[in-house]
Amino acid sequence: MLKRFSQITLFLILAVSLSLAADNQVVTSSRLALISESGSADMVHTWQNYSGQLGYTASSSDTDYDHVLRMRLFQARSDINYPVTVGDVYSLSYIYNNTVVTVPVSISHSGSFSIPNIGSFSWKEKTYNELKNEVENAVTARYPFSNPEFEITATGSFSVRISGLVSSSQRVPAWGLSRLSDLIPYASDNASTRSVSIISSDGTSHSYDLFAALMEGDESDNPLLRPDDHVIFNMRGAMVLVNGCVMRSGSYQISEETTLDVFIERYALGFSNQADLSAVSVTRYENGNYREIKVEDLSAFVLQDGDMIDVKSVEVPVGSVTLHGALLSDRTSSGSFSVQGQVSSQYFYRFIIGDTVEDMLVEMSPYFTSSSDLDGCYLTRDGKNYPISFRSVLYGEDPDGDIILQNGDSFTVPFSNQVVTVNGAVNNPGTYAYVPGKDVSYYVNLAGGLASSAKGLEKYTLYNSYGEKIDRNSPISAETTIEMDKSTFSQDLAIAVSVIGVVSTITTIILNCLDIAGR
Repeated sequence: MLKRFSQITLFLILAVSLSLAADNQVVTSSRLALISESGSADMVHTWQNYSGQLGYTASSSDTDYDHVLRMRLFQARSDINYPVTVGDVYSLSYIYNNTVVTVPVSISHSGSFSIPNIGSFSWKEKTYNELKNEVENAVTARYPFSNPEFEITATGSFSVRISGLVSSSQRVPAWGLSRLSDLIPYASDNASTRSVSIISSDGTSHSYDLFAALMEGDESDNPLLRPDDHVIFNMRGAMVLVNGCVMRSGSYQISEETTLDVFIERYALGFSNQADLSAVSVTRYENGNYREIKVEDLSAFVLQDGDMIDVKSVEVPVGSVTLHGALLSDRTSSGSFSVQGQVSSQYFYRFIIGDTVEDMLVEMSPYFTSSSDLDGCYLTRDGKNYPISFRSVLYGEDPDGDIILQNGDSFTVPFSNQVVTVNGAVNNPGTYAYVPGKDVSYYVNLAGGLASSAKGLEKYTLYNSYGEKIDRNSPISAETTIEMDKSTFSQDLAIAVSVIGVVSTITTIILNCLDIAGR
């Protein structure tokens, strides 16, 4: 029963160890990850809805209508292009006979309004700032030094009619700064982004290109809406989808006779750096089937409705090397690392051919620990070991950092012993935990203090981890050995006493032998 329990325990420990060892065992260089991410073509073709074709994101609706009205008022006052709109309310105040006179003004469909003792004003086709200057100048002309102020106190609202490829023909609310793009949420996915018609109240009609307005920044194609406008969303024309190594993927409505090279430049904003120009293909639906066309001459290939363009990435030469030894063992679910004692960890580092040892160490530096002996590392290549100081590469100008990585290289990171050894004239020679910044006296005290045979606290020799003498003034680091010097007087005295004892014994033996012979 005990044997069976031991086997089960061993199996569980092994399973946990393997799961930890398997986690995060592959590290990909940031350059390779960047190329892989930007160069990977999403070949799952997804056509965008109307808003997505225009990159339009509707702002969250504000349910606090009073707040909406206040924000509109602030916008009207700050926007130099705010047009005077039916329903606006203004307030004129000025000084007359040392009294402040206030006159409310409402904007109606008549197109004009009158202010007593000042005059009549037409507001059509005028902005708020233009009307403000006109009214204030008229008051000043009539009453000099009256300090007139003509301010908007509430914004008006109106409705416009929408029809065509929309959810339903209806009248929708608008206000003075509403633009054509504000009606995008009402359009169906088959509505045209390139031809939206507006018939104004006087019967004139204009067509607008929302793609040019929102994707290319032509504000003239995104006009302000006016009262009684009739907006018609027309049927779309040809639409093409592009995926892969381009600067802007997505689905776009194109004009007639658009060639592939023009489409890439205008709609996709060009190829990305990872694009393989010899691997541009178009999937086209013809005769009831989809077929893939490899395009060689982009300038001669005319796109059709429903074409799906794929731009694949260039093949990046990738290699892999192994690092094992004193490395962080695994990453926990919280994202932090843990180290399992002195258990060696192993990682596979994927890189782009041409990367150097320094490139690798910069990426792998977060995996080194206080137990990593960065000065004792070595590269194994073709069965031979080559010492490399990772510390010198990371923090200095070491030519080893320029070594080009080769597929199959193996790097070993030894464990450093975080201890200091104290020998010689101390009461308790031994190995003690290393504490950064401590001097010789600290470790001598840990070793029980100086022995009676010690020459003194200032008499010692330092050795590095390789047993080589180092400068006495060097800071105490891990794996340093401190050898406290012993006084030679007691040693010499002990030897002299021993010699005298031996001579005395021999003399005694000789005298005894002579005495026996004399008898």
